[in-house]
Amino acid sequence: MPAITPTIAELIDAVRDEQADKQALGRIESNVVAWARWKEISKGRLSGEAWWRWLEPFETVVVETAGTSGEPRGVMLTEKNLASNAIALSEASGGDGDELRLSFLPMEHLYARTCDLYTWIVRGSRLVLAESPKTVFRDAKLVKPTVINGVPYFFQKAIDLAEQERVSLRELLGGEIKRCYCGGAPLAPSVEQRFFDEGVPLYNGYGLTEASPVVTVNTPTAYKLGTVGKPLPGVEVCIASDGEILVGGPNVMLGYYNDPEATAAALRDGWLHTGDLGELDSDGFLTITGRKKELIVLATGKNVAPSRVEALLGASPWIEQACVLGDDRKGLRALIVPNRDRLRAEIKRRRLWVWSKRGALRHQAIRTLYREVIDACLAGASPEEQVHTFALIGRGFDRDLGEMTAKLSLRRDVIAKSFARELR
Repeated sequence: MPAITPTIAELIDAVRDEQADKQALGRIESNVVAWARWKEISKGRLSGEAWWRWLEPFETVVVETAGTSGEPRGVMLTEKNLASNAIALSEASGGDGDELRLSFLPMEHLYARTCDLYTWIVRGSRLVLAESPKTVFRDAKLVKPTVINGVPYFFQKAIDLAEQERVSLRELLGGEIKRCYCGGAPLAPSVEQRFFDEGVPLYNGYGLTEASPVVTVNTPTAYKLGTVGKPLPGVEVCIASDGEILVGGPNVMLGYYNDPEATAAALRDGWLHTGDLGELDSDGFLTITGRKKELIVLATGKNVAPSRVEALLGASPWIEQACVLGDDRKGLRALIVPNRDRLRAEIKRRRLWVWSKRGALRHQAIRTLYREVIDACLAGASPEEQVHTFALIGRGFDRDLGEMTAKLSLRRDVIAKSFARELR
């Protein structure tokens, strides 16, 4: 069963009822007073004061991040980093905090900590912890959340399941959902648009652990399809000459624990060098175009961002997951995990003679079908972003095998080794 947490006000009442240690109660109440002061600031009653300067940079925590490289690093973040990010996110989101959040993302990842846990504290809302990621849709029907944070894979699964059960997205998510937020990986615009078309706003954002983590986000008052929104209050974003996204503000980390070289490389000239590539439009909305270290350089000399192609492929109901690779070839290769239910139904509909999963994935009729699916997904993409060869594989990418990060980003080098046989 999902676990429903109390609000901060309810926690204080419970502490009083138990006649707990007065010093501990004082610490809790001082934080509530601090939140009350922030509300004064946010209403403009303490105008002219940079609220993040009022937060003290003590209580450093170390959050491990591996990224897609697989090399673990400890990101040093202060209370000021984390609190400023949660407060800025709350200000950008708007509303009065009268909401019920359903959380299923892993708490070792800062996305869940800041956007669910810390924001729950700042906004005074209710937070429900799902029993597990596998039960989130069942849990949503039980507790009827109004806000959900997730990753692209979750929202694509929601669309697939809604179609399978012949219900609306609103019904699937409990019937009371007001808005959803997405981060952690590229989101296909078609998925985003589908949620909006059904009256469930899906706001895409961008961040990284080194920035506590949220940098930009779309909101009800500032939204543009296909972008990751505008910078949070107090956060600065600029684009370097090579297209790299640079971030400044009270949310930027102190550095990497016991790694001065990596710290010096990431924090230069007052900016956090994210390693991500992007563009800022004239209205201040950020679009992610790729990651510097993951760019695939084709034999033609053209650069391709695999994450964008994967997002386009992943938007198809026929595709569960996709991993795009290059290896200096003339075109892209892709590993495709088919949607099992759709594949099984198609085999039955066509009355194909297949005797095993492997036989189904190699059947010419199925390969022809997926060639058409891939081409349709990439119809609007550039010539360099077309997938020339692909392999259908019988299992999804596994976090426990090191093929995905905690936030479900692909580790392409590990995946390439795991499926070396299929790529031949």
